[in-house]
Amino acid sequence: MGKRKKKTKNRFPWLESENLFMTHTGHEIITDAGWEKIIWRDAAKFFHQQTISDWRESFLEWVDIADLISAQQLNIDLDDDTAVDKFLESYNPPEINLVVAKAVYEEHSWVRVLLISTPDDEEPYFHNHEIEAILLGVHLRRYLNVHDIPIINDCQDAVRYLQGMYANIGWQPRNCVSVAHRLKIAQATKVYNEQTWEEEWSQTEDKEEL
Repeated sequence: MGKRKKKTKNRFPWLESENLFMTHTGHEIITDAGWEKIIWRDAAKFFHQQTISDWRESFLEWVDIADLISAQQLNIDLDDDTAVDKFLESYNPPEINLVVAKAVYEEHSWVRVLLISTPDDEEPYFHNHEIEAILLGVHLRRYLNVHDIPIINDCQDAVRYLQGMYANIGWQPRNCVSVAHRLKIAQATKVYNEQTWEEEWSQTEDKEEL
């Protein structure tokens, strides 16, 4: 009597029903979003001056000014408004967390610096940053001019949002996007700041509409 063939179970049946899961082939553009801590001097190069000013204003609303002054080992009278304002106008943290989007395919390792991190505001909506990571993958695919390369991400909400707009976008679990997850800005073959991304993405979109 022959052996009964073992039935193969789908690991993610709830995703199969809405067509989010994409089978791993080893030839995908791998995308992910995350945080990276770098020194302030380097971080400031990625943003318009207005973006930095807006972030500093928001940041200073939620910190203890006395703690900042103490950390700098400065002797400033907290009752001297002029001295405190002067300190705050020039204050920069030694290090800062950035939110970054990443896309990796073969020798291409692209990073887009998205914003200066404010975790309390961004964590509930982090899928928005994963959407930007997928869009970075879309841009990489256009650059390669091979439009059938699959793009994967480990955020179901981000994949669900973009599937109807762009072809061959799918979900895979976190371990499948580890190469993008580990990518650092210093290792990238291309890094987009605020301005270069706006220029390149809009130019590409305009060309596709013609």
